[in-house]
Amino acid sequence: MPFPQDQVAWMLANRKKIFRYAFLPQLLVAVVLSGFAYSTGKTDMHLLLKGARTQGKIIGFQKRVFYANRNRISSGTPGRNVYLPVVEFEAAGVLARFEEHKLVPTGEGVGWSVPVLYDPTNPSVAMIDRSYWNWLPWGPALAIAVLLLLASVKGLFLFLFQQNPEPTPGIQTGSV
Repeated sequence: MPFPQDQVAWMLANRKKIFRYAFLPQLLVAVVLSGFAYSTGKTDMHLLLKGARTQGKIIGFQKRVFYANRNRISSGTPGRNVYLPVVEFEAAGVLARFEEHKLVPTGEGVGWSVPVLYDPTNPSVAMIDRSYWNWLPWGPALAIAVLLLLASVKGLFLFLFQQNPEPTPGIQTGSV
């Protein structure tokens, strides 16, 4: 079976040339992960950096339908009911209320006291403070994006300031 062996030989012979362009997929994945982290974590990051902490109380639960599959017509599943907590807290003498966008553990119920992280300039922008769970799902995506961005920037500089590598002589680069 000569088919994969020819491609493997070509790839080994042109390793430097291939790695020269490896920064492009790294950069693409870094941009995609950064976009995901921004869209899912911009409010959370704002609250973590500039938010104030206080205690709030769960006053009820709001029923929402959660779709695990975005195309519910093809899957045939109608979705799953989830109950998101509605939390009330006092900020600067004003009673504020918000609906938490993340699920709560099964042990919490109506009347339970929960830590709240809120924006002092707009108390309706708030979330339940869950320590390291505040960083999910956007935190790991952002960390991976930063690492890939650093690797791709290094690859970009090598691409811009290094001479073109030549293929190894004696190995054909064309296909038959």
